[in-house]
Amino acid sequence: MEKEKKKATTKGAKCACPYCEAELVAVMSPLCQACGVKVTYCVECQTALPKDAKVCPKCGSKITSR
Repeated sequence: MEKEKKKATTKGAKCACPYCEAELVAVMSPLCQACGVKVTYCVECQTALPKDAKVCPKCGSKITSR
């Protein structure tokens, strides 16, 4: 069970810009450092969201506002 938790944590540690796919160094930053695009995040799982997302691609939560 602990190994599964570690894997999930490791996977969640890296966050990429949904526009240029560069790794976001400052997670939860409002801007991508590489391309300068405003990045929005899922309220539930804090995953960077694609521009036209209606639901989070990771957890399936509905995106209410931007």
